[in-house]
Amino acid sequence: MYKRFIPCMLFIGCASEKTETTETNPSGDSQEQAQIDESWKDEDDSCPPSWLLTYALDGQIDITHTPLDMGNASALVGGRDQDELVIRVPDDNGVPAAGTILLTQFNLLQDFSVSVDMIGEFTVVSDLLSTANNECGAATGTLEETTIRWAQCTYGANHGEPAWSPDDGASGVGCIADYHVTGNIECIDNSLLVGCDNGWLDEGDNPQDYRYAQPLLELRFDSPALETFTMKGEEHGVELPTYANNRTWLTLEGTLKKQELTETPSCLCDN
Repeated sequence: MYKRFIPCMLFIGCASEKTETTETNPSGDSQEQAQIDESWKDEDDSCPPSWLLTYALDGQIDITHTPLDMGNASALVGGRDQDELVIRVPDDNGVPAAGTILLTQFNLLQDFSVSVDMIGEFTVVSDLLSTANNECGAATGTLEETTIRWAQCTYGANHGEPAWSPDDGASGVGCIADYHVTGNIECIDNSLLVGCDNGWLDEGDNPQDYRYAQPLLELRFDSPALETFTMKGEEHGVELPTYANNRTWLTLEGTLKKQELTETPSCLCDN
């Protein structure tokens, strides 16, 4: 578990009014979830085994486009045993093969703190867990040599602006469906100059619980052995929608920690 201190302006410079972020879309019903329609049957109409590759995750959150760029900051995330990404890939004579792949599990803790003395201590502690779990596939793509390219994922309204929120999210089978963010943001206000409402927060605990479809960037592996990958764009990682007046990005690095040849779920062979 990592904790990092980042500038207070990340929160206090981002808002003029409070936005409610708790219990937003808790069941995922407000956004239509795309259905993955892939058959893993072989030429004999049987359901062959396939590989589950489990990667340990480390990453970085980057905050940009804050007012006057005064709150732009970075924080390390991940690094726990539970921080994982799992993909299912085809089998080719006992080794993982190229072709259609599925992301079946995602688990990442985003745990960092903000603290500053502004005529009294002002502290915000963020402890959010992002998860997705679907053995039939939360997202689908194609493994070509050393790159996973995801299927279609269309960004929702307001993407490219700080106003893009989880309410807008994205759609398509290349997004992580039912991406679930839970946890708490605690605001501790002992400052005479700023207050929790400047960060769209209540003083004390602010429980978070919302779901949406999260886009991805290509996973680029170091070799055909698929032992390590990076997910990063030209400047930052993939963008995460938020309820704050900024843009938030996630860069990931994955290290293979387990691979096993397993029975392919029947849901992937019933089509």
